[in-house]
Amino acid sequence: MSQGANVRSVDALKDFKIALINFAEEARVALGSTDMEIRHVRNWLTRDQLSYWQSQVKRGQERVSMAKAELFRRQLSQSNSDAVSDTDQKEALRDAQRRLREAEEKVEKIKRWVPVFEHATSEYNSQSQPLGDHLSGSFAATINVLNRMIAALDSYLSEAAPSTPVSAPIHSTPGSRSEAKSTASSAAQSGETAETQAVPAPETLPTAGEKAGATAGEGAGETLAEGRAAAAAGPQ
Repeated sequence: MSQGANVRSVDALKDFKIALINFAEEARVALGSTDMEIRHVRNWLTRDQLSYWQSQVKRGQERVSMAKAELFRRQLSQSNSDAVSDTDQKEALRDAQRRLREAEEKVEKIKRWVPVFEHATSEYNSQSQPLGDHLSGSFAATINVLNRMIAALDSYLSEAAPSTPVSAPIHSTPGSRSEAKSTASSAAQSGETAETQAVPAPETLPTAGEKAGATAGEGAGETLAEGRAAAAAGPQ
């Protein structure tokens, strides 16, 4: 015998749909903010930092050239007079060279970090792209499937259970009628027999032989009584 479907999780399915929609919205926001942060860091590295330190390298080279020229002029002046000192020019040249080295080191570091950053970005995109494609493409189809499942289960639960069928009347055939009559007559006969056995039998009348025996017995008893009386009287 077939049994009905054991449907007890329609509310859980509805809760799952709501949780899935909330997750999709949060995932979209997270993916969008992460993409914006990646673009911001890329622009900061390749446009802001690299361009800035490259310009600092050019300026440093110019300062070094100017400091060298100033030191050369001071040294020419010092050759004509021992009182002229070139200490300040030498210090300015050392400072310009130090700044130039710092700017060149910054440029080299940025150039090393850009490929590392791009590689990490590629790995992130390979992991996040399937989720983003699902949220933007087939997620609506998933929600439609859940909606159809919920609607089908609600429709199934709203249907009333089938009632117990009423038994059809039994139509008697000629053979069954004769069997019923014979059964009724047998029951009637058995009832009469029971009544006959229950009624006590009447007292039976004595037959002719029984009457003659009783009369002869009574006569013999009287004769015997007379003989005993004569013997007691003796001869007269």
